[in-house]
Amino acid sequence: MQKGLLDLHNLLRWIILILLVVNIIKNYADTKKPFAKIHKKLGLWLMICAHITLIVGLVLLGFHWVNLPAGLNVMKDPALRFIFVEHPVGMIIAIILITIGKGVAKKDISDIKKHRKSATLYLVALIIILASIPWNAPMIPGM
Repeated sequence: MQKGLLDLHNLLRWIILILLVVNIIKNYADTKKPFAKIHKKLGLWLMICAHITLIVGLVLLGFHWVNLPAGLNVMKDPALRFIFVEHPVGMIIAIILITIGKGVAKKDISDIKKHRKSATLYLVALIIILASIPWNAPMIPGM
């Protein structure tokens, strides 16, 4: 079960990265166009994938936490600190930014501001995600 969840978590990572890049490019390219249904749908799919990944990641974190030996200091080991602190905190911050970026579509502001705010929030989320991904993990699920 853990292997399947980890593979799903890894697969969703790539979907989120692709959707983030598409959302950023689409919002910056369409700055002078109306905030259309496609922008809302792309943002919604991104947010859904991000939240599913968060749930799967928290379940995986719980599995790993239960298997830790008693008395182990997570903060002294850089690898464990990354797994249990840095990665989850970075991803939660990025998912909050993605959710806020999706919520911009509901604001009563000009379309130019909607595009710019969404794209900027998605860009910051992308940077945080790239910094928080464990790049030593398998790049392709199941490998």
